[in-house]
This record gives sequence, C-alpha cells and structure tokens, in this order.
Amino acid sequence: MSYSEGMADMLAVVKRLTASGFSEAQAEAVIEAIGDVRDDLATRADLQAQSAEFRAEMQAQSAEFRGEMQALRSDMQADMQTLRADMQAEMATLRADMQAQSAALRSEMASLRSDMQSDMQALELRLTIRLGAVVGATSLVTIGVIAALIALL
Repeated sequence: MSYSEGMADMLAVVKRLTASGFSEAQAEAVIEAIGDVRDDLATRADLQAQSAEFRAEMQAQSAEFRGEMQALRSDMQADMQTLRADMQAEMATLRADMQAQSAALRSEMASLRSDMQSDMQALELRLTIRLGAVVGATSLVTIGVIAALIALL
C-alpha cells in the first residue's frame, strides 16, 4: 500500500469516527494508536514468509533426523554383526570344549572297561584254580573211598 493510499484510508477513518460522535482529536488519537499497533502487526506477506521459513527449517530438521536415524541403523547393524561373530566364536569354543570333554570321558570309560575286564579275567582264573583244587580234592576223596571199599571186599 502506498503512502497516499494509507493517508486517504486514515482520513476516511477520521471522517467515520467524527461522523459517529468522536471529536477530531479523539479520532486522530485513535488513528495514531492504530498506526502504532499496525506497525507491530504481521502482514499476510510476513506470515507467508514465516511459514516458508518454518517449512524450510522443518525440512532441514527432518533431513537431519533421517540422517541420524540412518547412522543409528548402521551402527546397530555393525553392532549386531559383531555380536553374531562373537556368539559364533563362543559357540565354536563351547563345541570344542564339549568335544574334548566327550573324548576324555570316552577314554576314561575305555580305561575303566579295560580295568574291569582285567579284574574279571583275574577273578575267573582264581575261580578256575579253586574249582580245579576242589575237583582234585574230590577226586582224591573218591579214589580213597573206592580204595577203602576195595580193601573191605
């Protein structure tokens, strides 16, 4: 709005105010007050500029946020890969430990089985010897009984 349009508008408002009962001094005071306030009021152009600035700022914040999210996603993926690798290494270590313990148990069981077989063979030999002695003694008694019977006859 040009200066002359602004002045014409103000004069028209002063005329309306005086026509409705304001004194000319009161009407001019009202116009001055409106002029003072008007300087502080935002125009449509001001609001549009603010809105555009706000949109640009929001887009910049949104882009920054997306970048940060992507960086976090990348960090999390890297951390997950590291964690997977650590878990796989730990699992391999546990498998190796279990296999070593299993082999040690098999070896110990084989040793125990061998010891038991040796003990059983020694027991079998002792039983055989004792049985032979019993059979031999029984044979001697039998021969003695037969000899005594023969002598009595």
